[in-house]
Amino acid sequence: MGTKFKTYSLNKIIFLAGIFGFQFISVGAELIELNRVVAKVNDRVVTWGEIENAMTLLNFTDNEKIDRANDFVDGKIDRLLSITAFSEKGMKIPTSYIEQEYNKRLISEFNGDRRLFRDTLRSKGLSQLEYRKEIEEEIIYSHMLSTRRRLKVDISPEKVELYYKKNINKFKTEEKIQLGEIAFSQIAGEPETVLLQQAHKVIKDIKDGKNFKDAALKNGQSPFREKSGDWGVMVSEREIRSHEIRKQAFSLKKGEISKPFIVNILERKPDGSVGNSGKIAVYILKALDRTLAGHKPLDEVRTQIERELASEIEAKSHRQWLNRLKRDAYVRVTLPK
Repeated sequence: MGTKFKTYSLNKIIFLAGIFGFQFISVGAELIELNRVVAKVNDRVVTWGEIENAMTLLNFTDNEKIDRANDFVDGKIDRLLSITAFSEKGMKIPTSYIEQEYNKRLISEFNGDRRLFRDTLRSKGLSQLEYRKEIEEEIIYSHMLSTRRRLKVDISPEKVELYYKKNINKFKTEEKIQLGEIAFSQIAGEPETVLLQQAHKVIKDIKDGKNFKDAALKNGQSPFREKSGDWGVMVSEREIRSHEIRKQAFSLKKGEISKPFIVNILERKPDGSVGNSGKIAVYILKALDRTLAGHKPLDEVRTQIERELASEIEAKSHRQWLNRLKRDAYVRVTLPK
């Protein structure tokens, strides 16, 4: 069985390797022992079984497990180093806090069914004690992360503006339109000629001075009829599913009304796909409002940029902190090829 190695210089010995136990799992063409030690941080070992379980929960294929195993081991090492730092500060998580989180998950994930909960843990090779330990580690790691994030981060206006200019494409806005519609549907299998006649009569009434909203309120079978045909929102081309409606809508200028046109009605199939229902409707559209494509102004996205820059700084700070913890340690990773 081949191996690959990753080493760091560390103060606290983190040793990755070792084989013991007799349970195996097939990964690709190889059998790997579940109890194989792939990491050790001080007196805490990490087995291949732990890494395997974590990747199985994400439905990884065998090849993905081999490709991503190193990342998962690195992540586990980071977590254990954070937990060690937490302990060295003399801090502890109250047992009541762990129990509260334990019971919360029992209710939210298993609807309070303790038997299902125990069976699920057993299928993952975990005891309830081990699961509580996992919860404790998650709480500690989250606490250490949040502690790092609470560090004050000052983002200057100059940095915000520079980020905006460098990433201007992130703030693109699509061309959008707000539509009003009048729709005539086949109620008893009417031919399209009948629907078109009804639609052309409405167009004549509008040309003779009738308000579009009044016409939409009194004619057709649109689901927006009670709102005078108003869709109520601005939509982009990609948000309009019907090809016919999309094409007609974006050919209109603001305030323009389309000629009556035929639309193939879509429906959701039993397999979840969307396709033609075999029915048609005749539509009249009005462009109630329309905006051109462009970019969001800086003032509109300033807060968003400040958050993104703060997250980048926090992530860098956290990585530097972990690297300081690793600085004097020795890490050796032994994983299957």
